Amino acid sequence: MGNFPKLFEPLKVNKFTYRNRIVSAPMALAFVVQEEKAREKSYRKIEVIAKGGNGAVIVGECNINFKDANRIPFRPVDFSLRSGEDFELIKEYPRRIKKHGAVSLVELVHPGTEKIPFGPGEETIGPNDEVMPNGIKVRAMDASDMKRIADDFANAASYMKDAGFDGVLIHGGHGFLFTQFLSPLLNRRTDEYGGSFENRVRLPIEILKTIREAVGPDFIIELRLSGSDHKDGGITPEESGEFCHMLEGIVDAIHVSSGIYYEPILTQNVSSMFMQHGCNAEISATIKKYTNIPVGVVGGINSPELAEEIVATGKADYVIMGRQMLADPDFANKAKDGKEDQIRRCLRCYKCFPGSPEGGYDDIPYTSKELAQIVGQCTINPRAGIHFDPDAVEPAKTSKEVMVVGGGAAGMQAAIDLYDRGHKVTLVEKSDKLGGLLYFTDVDIDKPDLKAFKDLLIREVNYRKIKVELNTEVTPEYIKTLKPEVIILATGSVPVTPPILGIDKASQAMAVYDKSITLGKNIVMIGGGLVGCETGLFLAKTGHNVTIVEMLPRLANDSFGMYREALIREMEKCNMVTYTKTKCLEILDNSVRIEVEGEGEKQLSADTVLYALGMKSVSAVHLKEAAGDIPVYEIGDCITPGKVDSAMKTAYFTAIEI
Repeated sequence: MGNFPKLFEPLKVNKFTYRNRIVSAPMALAFVVQEEKAREKSYRKIEVIAKGGNGAVIVGECNINFKDANRIPFRPVDFSLRSGEDFELIKEYPRRIKKHGAVSLVELVHPGTEKIPFGPGEETIGPNDEVMPNGIKVRAMDASDMKRIADDFANAASYMKDAGFDGVLIHGGHGFLFTQFLSPLLNRRTDEYGGSFENRVRLPIEILKTIREAVGPDFIIELRLSGSDHKDGGITPEESGEFCHMLEGIVDAIHVSSGIYYEPILTQNVSSMFMQHGCNAEISATIKKYTNIPVGVVGGINSPELAEEIVATGKADYVIMGRQMLADPDFANKAKDGKEDQIRRCLRCYKCFPGSPEGGYDDIPYTSKELAQIVGQCTINPRAGIHFDPDAVEPAKTSKEVMVVGGGAAGMQAAIDLYDRGHKVTLVEKSDKLGGLLYFTDVDIDKPDLKAFKDLLIREVNYRKIKVELNTEVTPEYIKTLKPEVIILATGSVPVTPPILGIDKASQAMAVYDKSITLGKNIVMIGGGLVGCETGLFLAKTGHNVTIVEMLPRLANDSFGMYREALIREMEKCNMVTYTKTKCLEILDNSVRIEVEGEGEKQLSADTVLYALGMKSVSAVHLKEAAGDIPVYEIGDCITPGKVDSAMKTAYFTAIEI
C-alpha cells in the first residue's frame, strides 16, 4: 500500500465504500446460463476476482429483455419474479463477491442495432430505420418503445437490487443503444430525440431517471459511456462531459471507455498492444472537468504504477481493469502487499476477447465453443477460463525429483508449478540464460509487456529453490548422473529452412533480434505469417524498407480476430509493401525473384533477405530412449510449435498431473 497510496485510498460511491480505487470491469457474459457446469465457471471467475482484493467487481453482461436486447441466445430470465431457480442462481453472484469484501455490481445492457434476432418475436430496434452492414433490418424506436425500454431497464435494476447487488452498471457506450442516441454520427432522427445535443441526451436521461425512481436513492447507478467515438462526426470528450454534468443527482459514478463495438480496432474500443497504456485517461480527465460525479477509466491499464499515476494526477477517481483481471486476478492484493513485481501484466493480445477456445484442458468442460469464448482464456495465465477454482493447484501426493529440460517459457512455467506443488526441481538450459525464444522481446519495441512476462518468469524461478543449470546440454550420461524420477522435455522449436533456390543467401527472421546478421536498408521477408509480419513491422519501425512475400491469400493467417486486424493496420501505417498469393522462386545476390498469381514473375530489389516459413520441434528421441523407465512428458513447442499460450497450458497441465 505504501508504494501506491492514492490507489489504495477508499472511495465513497453512494452509501457504499470501495476499499480501494480498483474496479474489475464487466467481461462478456458471466450470467445465468443453462449448463450447470458453465454456470459454476462463471461463479468461480467472479469469486476469484473478488478475492483478489478489488474495490468493486462488476458482473457482465445482462440483457434487460429477451425480445430486442439479447445479444447472446441464452434462455430468458423473468425480471418480474422474486423467487424460483433463476432468482436464486443470480443471488449467488453478489454473495460470492461480497464475502470477500468487494462491492457488487451487475451490468445491464441494451445493444440497440447490435442485436441479432435469434428466434420468433425478436427484432432489432434503434434510433433510425436502417439496414446494418450484416443485413439486419432495424426499426426506428417510437414513443412506446422508449417507454418500454426505460421500464425494462428499471425492472432489471430493481430485480438485481432484490437479488443482493449493491448497484448496476448501465452500459451506455461502445455503440450500444445509449451511444446510438448520444452520438451525432449514429443518431439521424429529426424529432425531439435527434439533432441537437439536448435532444440526443433526452432518451438516456429519461432511462436513467426511470431506473433511479425504481431502485431508490441507496443503490449505485454507474454509467459506462464512450467518452469519444474516435470517428469524425462522433461524440467528443467535451460533449460527454456536458452530458455527465446533467446526470448529477441521478448517477453515482461514470465509467469512461471509448470507441464503437463493431469497429473495435479502428475506434480504439479495445486497446491493442500497439496503443499506449491507459489510452482513455485523457478523455476521463476532460470529463472530470465537467462533473462532480466520481469518474473511473478503463483501457489498457495493466500496472499499479500507471493506475497510481492516473488517480494521483486526477485524471480519474478510480481505475477499471478487464483483461488484466484474467491475466492476474490477484492484481490488487499483490500491489497492496508490495509484490507488484509478481503481477502478470496483460499482453493485450486478444486471446481472451472475443475468446479463442482452442483448448481441450478443462476441469468443467463446456458444451459449445460459444461458452468457452464467453468465459475467456489468457495467454499468460493458463488457469484463466479453465481452472477458476483458486485451490486448483493442490500439493503433490509424493514429492519427486523432476528434471525440466529447456528454460523457455514452457520449461519455466512447469518448473514454477512443480516446485509450488512440492516437487524438487532441476531446470536445465543449454544456453547461458533463461527465456528461450522470448529473447526477441528484449529488442522488439512492440513487445514490452511480453518482455515483462519473460522477465517475471525468470524472477519467479529465481525466487524459488529451483536448481537452475545453465550452459548445460542434457545427454544420456547427464540423466544417469542426475537420476531424476520424472523428466519433462521443453526443448522448443527451431526455424524451418525452406527448399528455395538460393536460400543460403538468406537468414532466418529471428536472427534479426540476436543481431547475428548485418541488415541492409531494403529487406524482403519470405513468409507473411505472424512471425514474418511482426518481424517485418519491427524492421519497418526501425528504419528499413520492408517487403513481405506470402503464398496464402491473406497475411498473418495463423493469427486471429482483433489482434490480426490491429497488426495489419499497424503494418499499413508503416507503408510496408506486401504480396499475397505469391511464390518465392529464387533468392539472388541483390534481389528476389517471385511469381505473383495473375501477374507473372517479378524481381524485387533486396539488400537483405529473411525467411519466416514456420518452425519445427526439436527432436529429443535420444533423451526419451535414455530415460528408460523414467516417465517422460513433453510440453510446449517440442509437441507442436505454437504460441505462448499453448506453452503455458501444456506446462501447467503437465505439472499438476505429476
